[in-house]
Amino acid sequence: MSNFWKQRNVQQQNDSVESSIRAEAIYWRATPWPRALLAAAEGRGVDCKRAIVVDLDIDYPGMPRLFGLILTVDEAFIRFEIETDPSHDHIEAIEAWKDVTDQQNVSQHNRGTGWGRGALALKVLSELNALR
Repeated sequence: MSNFWKQRNVQQQNDSVESSIRAEAIYWRATPWPRALLAAAEGRGVDCKRAIVVDLDIDYPGMPRLFGLILTVDEAFIRFEIETDPSHDHIEAIEAWKDVTDQQNVSQHNRGTGWGRGALALKVLSELNALR
């Protein structure tokens, strides 16, 4: 019986992480990306209409004005840090634009934790693009 509850808790944790990723992705599908991020991504060949924002932090103290993680339609995870003007329209500097795909946990079978965050993000990407 304890295995049942342990599995259930793993499933609940996976559902919570997946819901969080989905909410962020849906929000940024409905809301225009900051122009500086859009310009940086499109300038590097990212199909922004089919990519998803996994994490985006804006104006966090001590960090570049825009930083986070996007997942491209080609299933590449891109970590970025972009310094912009206060309106986030113009790029002042791209401090980081790095493919971090190899650092993502894309396993669907992690002992004790179930799906990795990367695997959940890939699932959300696939589902949202299937709706288009």
